[in-house]
Amino acid sequence: MAEDLARQIETHRGYLLRVAQLQLRDRDLAEDVVQDTLLAALSGSGFAGKSSLKTWLTGILKHKIVDAIRRK
Repeated sequence: MAEDLARQIETHRGYLLRVAQLQLRDRDLAEDVVQDTLLAALSGSGFAGKSSLKTWLTGILKHKIVDAIRRK
């Protein structure tokens, strides 16, 4: 099941990267934030299925973007 979730999460990488680049205006930082997002999603695995996987990942991404902006 974890492998299936990982595969599903990976399909959203391109979308997450586009969102991060639009917000951060820095491709390298956007890639780092997306990587952090995917790691958090896989390690926490708090996905309960109450929303779509894409919505859940976008929520995590938004928090990671805010963290990255604060660190700048």
